[in-house]
Amino acid sequence: MGKLDEATAYLSGPMEMVADHGVEWRRRFIRLSNAAGLNIHYIDPTNKPGGEDVKIGEDKETQVRLQSEGRFKELRSYVGDYRRYDLRFVDLSDFLVVVVNPSVAQWGTANEVYFAEMQHKPRFCIIEGGMHKLPRWLFDVFDDNEIFESVEDLIAHLIKLDSGEVELDKRWVLVRKHIRLQQENYKPSPSEQEPSPAPSRMKKFLRHLKFWK
Repeated sequence: MGKLDEATAYLSGPMEMVADHGVEWRRRFIRLSNAAGLNIHYIDPTNKPGGEDVKIGEDKETQVRLQSEGRFKELRSYVGDYRRYDLRFVDLSDFLVVVVNPSVAQWGTANEVYFAEMQHKPRFCIIEGGMHKLPRWLFDVFDDNEIFESVEDLIAHLIKLDSGEVELDKRWVLVRKHIRLQQENYKPSPSEQEPSPAPSRMKKFLRHLKFWK
């Protein structure tokens, strides 16, 4: 059983301004993590969990069409829907994996990272060229030892955290596994048994009528 068993991570990074909509690195990260034996759940905003209403932000073509046709109010509503979902997913995550690409705008990524920072969640940065290429503002957002040059480097670090070779600090609040185990092992005492259901209002009324007959 690893230290990170059943942890949940959100995969944050550019989507709108990159050719593949940010799909490839996220799929690769999940694939390598699974191959390394890490029991971590990943929330991928390019493949959101849930029904079609949740997957709304994945439709890049609709957003391009609304903007090109000048349908700005519709676009604002559309973006507002998936922004709410993505920030909620950040809220539910235990830590963030963040790809930073200084050559493109990353407004959504910045929103997600600062939201996670407010909640004191661990945040891991992947940037080609490492700290030499990191935008300077982010030197106060990511810890020095949590900035990596590749997906592989971060996976290697997660393996060390999972094994206990690198200690989890106080930012890590991993409760899902413990809640599940508590629920699975819970046995109510006799005093906690469900009481008999209270008579319905209709039954009380019928007894009242019977009394006065």
